[in-house]
Amino acid sequence: MYKEVIKLQKICILSIAINLTFTDIDYGVKAIPATCGFQPILKATAVKVYYKNRQSSKKEYITVIQTTQAKIANLTGAVFSIPASRVSKKTLSQFWQDAVSNNTSTHKARVVINGTFFSTKQEPTGIAFGLKAGGNIVTYGYGIASEYPGEIRTFSFNPQAGFASIQPYTTESFRRFPEVIGALDANANKAATKYLPRTFVGVRDDNGDNLNETVIFYSSNYARQVDAKNALMCFGANASAMLDGGGSTGIIVDGKPLIDTPRKIPHAIAVYEGR
Repeated sequence: MYKEVIKLQKICILSIAINLTFTDIDYGVKAIPATCGFQPILKATAVKVYYKNRQSSKKEYITVIQTTQAKIANLTGAVFSIPASRVSKKTLSQFWQDAVSNNTSTHKARVVINGTFFSTKQEPTGIAFGLKAGGNIVTYGYGIASEYPGEIRTFSFNPQAGFASIQPYTTESFRRFPEVIGALDANANKAATKYLPRTFVGVRDDNGDNLNETVIFYSSNYARQVDAKNALMCFGANASAMLDGGGSTGIIVDGKPLIDTPRKIPHAIAVYEGR
């Protein structure tokens, strides 16, 4: 009886190993547990998009980017130094057109997602928690001293080197990284238990070198903060942060709005297949 149990355990382990290997080959990313419940809708080179509840009114999307083989870019409206460090707003569809206009023979826009927090009362608007785009510091953020003390984060990435980081807010991040997006801790209470449109970001280290090569975005039109955080953890994120949400949440894949928003925003994140 004991030998039969050991034999059965070995068969189960072998079966799991085979399944995980096939998952890695099929998707080109870290093995995704079946319990995540997400299905793939885009499987481009190093850029994958998954969905859950696609046919219902509640929609959830996960975008996975391997930054060593794909590219993330910050897109902004026009930046004004007077009034101090404000940015004009655009629709997400206009940002998609901006992303497409930057296509080259080696990289192609596949996804555009809404980005950082901003003031809806201004045009051009201020950026709440800082933004650095294309190597240029737009602003360190108007809300650093007064909003969410101790819970402000930055999502920083280096498109050339192919890695990203989520860390507590410091001005040092703006010096170290060419691209920096102000964010909030995933546990910061922004109507945390209410079902609202939400955008989160996570990072993952796939090869154990202590650099996060993979970036994961969560987009939903109807979710609690814990839903977003759990989905990112399911996809292997070792750190996560909250981007702007509510009426600003939106995602466009290959020109098609999967979550649409009429609200104009000052900043979006473009994802390109290829480098």
